Amino acid sequence: MRILVTRPEHSAVRTGERLKALGHEPIFLPLFKAVHDPEGVAQARTCTEVAAVLVTSAEAVRALGSAGELAEKTLFAVGKTTAKVAENAGFSKVEAADGDGAALAAVLRERFPGEPKPALLYLAGEPRSPRLEQELAAARFPLKVVVCYRMRPVDLTGDILQAVFQQQPDAVLLYSAETARRFFELSESFLNEMQDIHFLCLSPAIAEAVPASMKEGTRYAVRPDERSLFELL
Repeated sequence: MRILVTRPEHSAVRTGERLKALGHEPIFLPLFKAVHDPEGVAQARTCTEVAAVLVTSAEAVRALGSAGELAEKTLFAVGKTTAKVAENAGFSKVEAADGDGAALAAVLRERFPGEPKPALLYLAGEPRSPRLEQELAAARFPLKVVVCYRMRPVDLTGDILQAVFQQQPDAVLLYSAETARRFFELSESFLNEMQDIHFLCLSPAIAEAVPASMKEGTRYAVRPDERSLFELL
């Protein structure tokens, strides 16, 4: 199958390698790129009073560059890939939660069952799902949120889009609601001419961003991880 990958370039390369190993042909169309925030990173490095560091994206660790003053803090990550990036950045104690922000919150509630709750540092991006922050607030964790990067739209010309769709992708992988919305805004005229294309989403929330006229070809992963997403292929 020809699979259109809409992830940012750094992540798309890894996804493309996995697709090739499964016998698929990746087609790349990065819709956003990460812009690191040096002020946010500098602020994060001063938060040494926290009990642990949280990340839901490897991009936050890449923005940080190296663990530095936070190296001895336990880092809780969403996903094994993000955990590996954190280990390579110098964090000595890393734990991975399978799933999404809600799964990470569940791990933290189990790890810190007593009261009062310890202070946590969340190295975040924009935009992001509010789920992790909402659940930790409900559990009364003191949470310091520092934005370390922001996702910005990639400038895409009509010629670039035409070249991508001339390759006739069989399926599109969608990893966030923001990406899904921008994809359909840019691609509507091309998609109108394609009858059998499938839209494979990382979660039900992302699937909700697919236009009603294209819901028939839409499916979402049973768990919010790439392995589950690939099971839809």
